[in-house]
Amino acid sequence: MLGCHGSPSSRRERHAEDPEDYRRWGVRLVVPDRPGFGGSDPQPGRRVADWPEDVARLVDHLGIGEFAVLSLSGGAAYALACAHAFDTRVVGVGVLGGAPPPDVPWAWPGWVPRRLRAVAHRPSPVASLLRPVFAPAVRRPEAIPRYLQTRLNAADRRVLGRPGVRRVLVEMFTEALRNGTGPVAEDRALLFRPWGFPLTEVRQQVHLWHGTQDWQVPVALGRVLAAMLPRCTPHWLPGEGHFAVFDHAAEVHAALRP
Repeated sequence: MLGCHGSPSSRRERHAEDPEDYRRWGVRLVVPDRPGFGGSDPQPGRRVADWPEDVARLVDHLGIGEFAVLSLSGGAAYALACAHAFDTRVVGVGVLGGAPPPDVPWAWPGWVPRRLRAVAHRPSPVASLLRPVFAPAVRRPEAIPRYLQTRLNAADRRVLGRPGVRRVLVEMFTEALRNGTGPVAEDRALLFRPWGFPLTEVRQQVHLWHGTQDWQVPVALGRVLAAMLPRCTPHWLPGEGHFAVFDHAAEVHAALRP
């Protein structure tokens, strides 16, 4: 299974507190760093639709034929780009707390500054506006889980309060931000631009999980994304939040296994 990590995140991302769970589920999870994150070189001028070319080299090198793709949050665009590009080679698609492309009006979460909402979809240097937003996180990535606990809903606070979950998040955020604010700002900015492929051409069955109390990516965005996909099975998680996958990982991976 190919993991398309969130933003910010890295190859250290996983959705289980115990990495041995993947062995028990019969899952081989491969999560490559996107350009600029972790150990991956930046790729100036890239687009979301360029990601499958990198993935093709990786899976061919590893001798992987068919595979499923799974994404968390900002990785949704990249997972769907792989589904579109590889067609029948991608046998399953999972989206966790994902948002739609900028083809439709967004239901912005309240924490996004009004100034950023106003310019996000315009031809402007969104990445430069985003860099100051992420500057505090770069200085202390280990503090991100604790910060998230203060601003997310009760379900997320419960999940993030578990030591095992906190260790996973600290590891993936620390690796993600080791190259500064530039990569994450550029990655986020790309999500506000056309992704380079129509969702109507994603032929695979897409499983979408979204907490109804997700304050990071509101469920309204998940409903729009589900409606845009020709074959989508939505799983609405009542009362749960952005990190609900840590309580549903076994179910998620079971749904995506061939």
